[in-house]
Amino acid sequence: MTQFRDPDLIDRAYIGASAYHAIKRYFAHAEGLPAGYDFEARYRAYLGEALEAPNRKTFSLATMRFFASLRNGHTSFWDEELAQQTGPMPFRIRRVEDQWTVVRSKLAELNPGDVVTTVDGKPVDQWLEAVREHIGQSSLAALDWMTWLRPFLLPQRFAIGTDDGRQVAIDLTEPPIESERGLPLATEVETIYRPDGVAVIRIPGFDDPKYEEAAVGAIRGVENAAAVLLDLRDNNGGSSPGNLLSAIMTNPYRGTLVSSPMTIANSDASNSFHGDVPALPTMMRRSGPEMTLPFPDAWKGKMALLINGGSASACEDFALRFKDGNRGLVLGEPSFGSTGQPYFVRFPEFGMSFSVSTKREYFPDGRQFEGIGVMPDVSIPLMRNELRNSTDTQLELAAETVLSQ
Repeated sequence: MTQFRDPDLIDRAYIGASAYHAIKRYFAHAEGLPAGYDFEARYRAYLGEALEAPNRKTFSLATMRFFASLRNGHTSFWDEELAQQTGPMPFRIRRVEDQWTVVRSKLAELNPGDVVTTVDGKPVDQWLEAVREHIGQSSLAALDWMTWLRPFLLPQRFAIGTDDGRQVAIDLTEPPIESERGLPLATEVETIYRPDGVAVIRIPGFDDPKYEEAAVGAIRGVENAAAVLLDLRDNNGGSSPGNLLSAIMTNPYRGTLVSSPMTIANSDASNSFHGDVPALPTMMRRSGPEMTLPFPDAWKGKMALLINGGSASACEDFALRFKDGNRGLVLGEPSFGSTGQPYFVRFPEFGMSFSVSTKREYFPDGRQFEGIGVMPDVSIPLMRNELRNSTDTQLELAAETVLSQ
């Protein structure tokens, strides 16, 4: 475990001032804030908390709450030391059929498909209130997706009550000894050739160039497939995969309409003279949508995408362009609903960093994207029965659908 220095009072003030400057200059999502949100008042309240915090953890949690108040998935604060103090989460819980449901588990007492009804004797949503105030997202669905992914926000020990009356003791300090059960996550790009002729290419992310390179190679190796299904579930993005788009797109397609803050000293000075300087950027530069023409050697067979709420950021950029170019059907569940190139500020000696989203993106026709995401052409929601039976019904239905195009 890497040892970091705790920020002293001056360091905390510097981190807070750096956050204030970056948000005031670069934050692109003022229009998405709730009516009446007062950034200056919120910052002053945060600064009091941050400077009076009795320890590192309290300071970091206060800073997370401040960033979370901006309600944007690409604007957040991170403390690596807090993350290292707890191991990985031994289970994955997300909303399925509108109930908090175990999707994967390394604990013998928790099974995929179990519904969580209480935690420490309280209704789940009530117990989670203190957790969720540290996680800033543009929509309730995105907030739900992220809620159980940060173990350092949870108590080290708590008890989960399930819908069949069991009480399961959770100890996050104890490493699980069971292998993970439930629908597995892809860790590398893999191609699965099904008996029905569908080639399923699973792509875990776009945060490492090797994934896009492997995906392009996989596309070039499926000449005889009846159809290709790109499985992008839980692909949380990275860098927009332009080479992969070039390998598959057969029609012209548009990108997003982008809005990004502009800072013009003369304009700001004029506003300050009249006393009406906005708290957050409102002068925006708009660009796009750009049109991209297809490459003549792109793969031309049947194709579809399978996405879910964990398909985020650059993965959504990819799905949006795929859909705009009418390349095939988008199947599954709505995507995460947040993208935007972040401005990063890092404090290596403390193991801390933050990001501020510098772009607010819209669909090519100007419709809102942030907080909504890419909607599937055919809805295939995850169901509890497939979790209980360890059957990937989403994938089966998606394969049937792509063949019928």
